[in-house]
Amino acid sequence: MTILLVLSFINACWNILRSIIMYFTTPLMSEMLNNGQFEEMMEPFSSMGEEFTKAMNDSMTVLTQINTNYYLILLVLFIASLVGVIKMFRGDKRGLHIYAIAQILMLIDASVFVYPLQKPSPFFSDLLLTVIFILIYYLYFKRMNLTQENQNQE
Repeated sequence: MTILLVLSFINACWNILRSIIMYFTTPLMSEMLNNGQFEEMMEPFSSMGEEFTKAMNDSMTVLTQINTNYYLILLVLFIASLVGVIKMFRGDKRGLHIYAIAQILMLIDASVFVYPLQKPSPFFSDLLLTVIFILIYYLYFKRMNLTQENQNQE
């Protein structure tokens, strides 16, 4: 359980930082793409093949199409997720509720802003991963409550 909570903690911290960076750099990336600066930056990588260059250009195009509000919403939700993880780490079941709500809202946020831009959409893999983590945390707290009830009866 500790390993999963540490992974969730690292994920939340990393994505808080990522959301801040993406919020401020997305308009700059869009400008670079429109001005041809991105293609100039990719010239040293042309030896890796045309396919690589095209994939990078396509990725940059998708990233610049994402509304920056997505990153603001994501920032708030990852902060909530981090709060939930910290509460769960302390044994507070309310942390599970905060974490679960934040994760579900993240899927909704991505469904509005990101998934329509991606082909194929990673919605089902993201949903599966979210459900697995929430289920594992839920089962842990359920088991912890049963253990406490048994100890109280003795």
